[in-house]
Amino acid sequence: MERLKMWLINQPIKTALLRLILIGTIISGVLILGYLVLWNLLMNVLLRFISKWVITGVSLYFIGAIGGSFLILYIVMNLTARFFYQIKMARPLKQLNSGVSRIKAQDLDFHLHPTSSDELGSLVEAFETMRQALKSALQTAWQLVDEQKQVNAAFAHDLRTPMTVLQGSVELLELQGNDPQLIQESIHGIKRQLDRINAFIQIMSHLSAVQNMQLVPSSLTPEKLEGLLKDETNQLATEKSIVWQVDFRTPTTDQLKLSSEAILEIFDNQMSNAIRFAKTKITVCLTVSHDQVEIRVENDGQPLTHTEQINAKLPYFSNGKHGKHLGVGMYICEKLCEAHHGHFTINNQPAGKGVVTAALIKPLA
Repeated sequence: MERLKMWLINQPIKTALLRLILIGTIISGVLILGYLVLWNLLMNVLLRFISKWVITGVSLYFIGAIGGSFLILYIVMNLTARFFYQIKMARPLKQLNSGVSRIKAQDLDFHLHPTSSDELGSLVEAFETMRQALKSALQTAWQLVDEQKQVNAAFAHDLRTPMTVLQGSVELLELQGNDPQLIQESIHGIKRQLDRINAFIQIMSHLSAVQNMQLVPSSLTPEKLEGLLKDETNQLATEKSIVWQVDFRTPTTDQLKLSSEAILEIFDNQMSNAIRFAKTKITVCLTVSHDQVEIRVENDGQPLTHTEQINAKLPYFSNGKHGKHLGVGMYICEKLCEAHHGHFTINNQPAGKGVVTAALIKPLA
């Protein structure tokens, strides 16, 4: 029986069903033949006692033969159907029903393992793939919601300071009477705080635009990509020296499907960060191969502390030394790299020689 199960379990459902029907038919035929022989012998004995009732004897003979045969056929085919269900369908259907129930309960922490390589096994495998994709999508959605909460909390925190100053300035104006000098100073203070609020609003608008950016691939050769990055660098106002290191590991005429808008956004944030913290020198390392692009921007500034390294890519993370936000630009870089099938890192250089940011992106389909 076990050999029959193993023989049938990995066969296509249609093939297994046809073979079981054939086996059931053969078994039914053999049993019915045996039954008819026994029934004939029994009737030969009975007819001695009911020979006077020929019609009754003949009717009993055919009713018993036909009824018994149908009963044997029903029993054998019923057992065959049960055997087929248990072997081919019970476990996959149980897995699928269990999976549907757990998904309805918003529980995605389970795994489905196909028990066969037939159509239902493929269905279980496809269901498991769907579960993994759904779990990944939900985790991404939860992460986005959590990050948005962080951004909103940080924005509200940063907005509280200028609002407090504005309120104080207004109260001071109400108390100081007609002193022109104090009025002028208060107005200047109000303007500065309004500029801060406008800057916050612009950053939030830009951050929202980046989060909703749809990457549009265009064909870029390694040389054209290098030209775009160098043109972007030339537009940055800085007195610090910029050194380029370019490594093309693929022919310069190769066409790479890349989003130039996303790459320039990433590179601009890397350079802005490097210019802000570098002492005298910035090194840009561009490495292009057929399946990925790496942009490393190194600066010779102060290394990051352990806390800064952990939190540098969080939205609106700020280091106390400079009083400026590190995280917005780095957060944008990370999100755009992920959208470009890559990742973004920020680390200290060896021997405390500064900080390096690395954007790894891969061509879009």
